[in-house]
Amino acid sequence: MEIVLSVSQCVEAINIALDSLGDLTVEGEVSGFNVIHNKWVTFDIKDDTSVLKCFMTVWSLRVAVEDGMLVRVTGKPNLRAKGFLSFVVQSVKPSGEGSLKRAFELLRQKLAQEGLFAPERKRILPRFPQHIALITSKEAAAYADFLKVLRVRQGGLTISFIHTQVQGDDAPRQIIAALETANTELENLDAIILVRGGGSLEDLMAFNDEHVVRAVAGSRTPTIVGIGHERDVSLAELAADIRASTPSNAAELLVRTREEILLDISRMRLALTSSLAQRIANSQANIKTFIHAMSNRLHQATSNTSQLLERIRSVSMRIKGNISASQQKIDGMKRVLVALSPERVLARGFSITRNSSGAVLKHAKDATIGEELTTTLLDGAVSSVVQKTGA
Repeated sequence: MEIVLSVSQCVEAINIALDSLGDLTVEGEVSGFNVIHNKWVTFDIKDDTSVLKCFMTVWSLRVAVEDGMLVRVTGKPNLRAKGFLSFVVQSVKPSGEGSLKRAFELLRQKLAQEGLFAPERKRILPRFPQHIALITSKEAAAYADFLKVLRVRQGGLTISFIHTQVQGDDAPRQIIAALETANTELENLDAIILVRGGGSLEDLMAFNDEHVVRAVAGSRTPTIVGIGHERDVSLAELAADIRASTPSNAAELLVRTREEILLDISRMRLALTSSLAQRIANSQANIKTFIHAMSNRLHQATSNTSQLLERIRSVSMRIKGNISASQQKIDGMKRVLVALSPERVLARGFSITRNSSGAVLKHAKDATIGEELTTTLLDGAVSSVVQKTGA
């Protein structure tokens, strides 16, 4: 019996068959790379004879890609309802040294333009850290190298170790999770140290993963990242607060030797002594300047006081002269008044006669017959009665 399928059933059957293939990794050259609404990514990969259309989410794209780049895409083929075959991509990796370097440079430029590597956003680690988080693989040589240098230089540090893969497809996810754990679950953390040994550019891809780089840049705790040998440079190192050339150098940058600390103390002592001596010299100079200024002010005040006293003496002499002249005038007036006083007149033989009402009689016609009069002499008074008046 012939089996007849609808178009939808046929598409579904084909997709079931394709799904049975499992995840496929395909290598080819990128063509027509395009990002749609910052959500979806479409591109083709091709070789000399065939083209495969690819589709993926922006979140799944963790490396920079451009046309002409040789890549390996991992995913599953899927027949769309509209009848075209699309390769649904889960991950993209540059293939070959040239493509790896180009992807590295493209992502470096992108993140640099966003300011993730800017010097002004770098933080300074505590001078004497007490608690650090160490993120690496326990099997890696970097783990042993870091701890060896750290123990030689300074002991007594609390180290919270977080094991992660540092290479492979799952390494980026594990590194990001370890950074989140360190930032959210460890208390009183002074620094996060992320290290691994050296390797090829492909070996270091986890540390050039865009999400890993952003996690390092966004860490709430200051970070040191040290990868491989001095010639190895990863984007995670550029985003860290401090880049170490090797895992051993990360330990050297984190803590100093006892000799270095003693040398610092000696330098600080010398600097403090010099600063104190300079401050004393400056204070002495300021005191001398102050004394000189006060001396000048005192001299000026003394001069002004002398001038004021001289003016006061001059005024006082003028006042005394005026008082003396006035006193002489008063004495003269006193002599005149004394000479003209009634007592002096009476002493010369004159007398004063008053009527009964006490008025002084100046003319005989002012007296009345029978009126009692009082006559004042030098040594007393006498009373009389008017018997007769006349001129």
